Amino acid sequence: MHPRPRQTHLLVPALLLLFLIPVAAAGQEEPDPCSTGQDLYHQAKFDAARTALMQCLEQNGDQVKVLLPLVVMDLQQDRLEEGAGLGARAVKADPNDPEARYWYGRVLLRQGKEDQARAQWEHGMQLSANHKGILEGLARLAIKDGKPAQAYNLLNQIRQQGVDEPWLHRLLGDLAAGKGMWDQALEHLQAAMAQEGTNTADLLSASQLSIMAGKPDQAVGFCRQAVQIEPGEATFGGLGEAYFATENLDSALVYLRLAVASPDPDPRFVFNLANACEVAGLYTEAEDNFENFLKLQPEDAVGHFNYGIHLNKQGRTAEGIGHVERALALDPSMLNARVVLAQMKEASGDYAGALEQVEMLQDKDKDNAADLATWHQRLVDEQQEASSLRAEGKVHLLHMLLGTREIVDKVMAELATGGDFGSLAVRFSTGPAASRGGDIGWIDPRQMKAPLRDAILKLGPNETSPPVQSGGLYHLFKRVP
Repeated sequence: MHPRPRQTHLLVPALLLLFLIPVAAAGQEEPDPCSTGQDLYHQAKFDAARTALMQCLEQNGDQVKVLLPLVVMDLQQDRLEEGAGLGARAVKADPNDPEARYWYGRVLLRQGKEDQARAQWEHGMQLSANHKGILEGLARLAIKDGKPAQAYNLLNQIRQQGVDEPWLHRLLGDLAAGKGMWDQALEHLQAAMAQEGTNTADLLSASQLSIMAGKPDQAVGFCRQAVQIEPGEATFGGLGEAYFATENLDSALVYLRLAVASPDPDPRFVFNLANACEVAGLYTEAEDNFENFLKLQPEDAVGHFNYGIHLNKQGRTAEGIGHVERALALDPSMLNARVVLAQMKEASGDYAGALEQVEMLQDKDKDNAADLATWHQRLVDEQQEASSLRAEGKVHLLHMLLGTREIVDKVMAELATGGDFGSLAVRFSTGPAASRGGDIGWIDPRQMKAPLRDAILKLGPNETSPPVQSGGLYHLFKRVP
């Protein structure tokens, strides 16, 4: 047992304390802790307010109007365990008070107890379908749960009650954009801008929404304002994109080039400049920008896809196929890339590869079943025809006809470093098939004269012959699989 302290040691301090305790004047009432606590709470003197309100509860028992300020203060000061206990007491004190359900749900949510918070708010909704806090809380949970339509409807109920605040318009705008409701998203953003004033970020967002809503001229207007406020890479790029959407290619190219002029350009603007150059027929500049973009974003599926299309248009089908295949490896859900890959493989004579892609499309794209079935049958027929032609001793060839040894040496050097035969045929061949990448179709080499016959007979699939001189000209052949 601990020894009992000697009373003589406490006597003097006890007497001193008696003199320090204030004595109420005769007839003066003690201050009411309930009203005092409420006043201190509204003055944000939380520690003193808590003391008074807890004293009020001890004297009068649990009352919602006393418990809820304590819950709010505990939330602000991160006293979640205490707040949850007080919130539960408030709900028990008056189960039909939606405000009690709301604040108790707030504490539960901060504790990570989403299901319990949702249950309190859903109960609160049954008590009051128009409680703004509960509507917002349930909307934010719906956003987190991936239910934007439900969230939008809940927040719109707040708006219908006359709430016209920027935060609400911004949240509604984000949800509308997530659902592809571009006009509504733009309206909400403009409403927020009208209340808070314009800034560069909002103007650029409004431009993007305008483009998505099919209002490119309006997008140009937003971006021109942004450039006036803050000229620079972001605003130049946004204006270039807006002009591109209006099909004003000259202006688009001017501003997109300004946007990518920095040593560390935004990849998005590099990509859009590549596309604008492609549409304008500036293929060399387009290729440079596609390559720059993929250096910055090597795992971008759309970048590989668009570059693959560019390469195919330049007659570099094999390279193009490689990039489209890379796009699908990064994002197998790109059905348009699978369609293009099948088309490119069919055009290059790879009917088995094309059939493989079409069969994958048939499995994933039920809406176009009839067209895909027709395509599949055509490929089967082409494959059978190719087999028959091969059985007859014929081969599918690409051909270049070159006039001088200097051009031959240049072409051979480019082929040696990975140049595409079809693209080089378009650039250098003087033969009648040059515009088709040198594709002369199926040929029976036995009907040709030496030395052309001998060069062709030696070719395996995808092999290119050495230069063959005949009739004062030089011939190059490549066998298509």
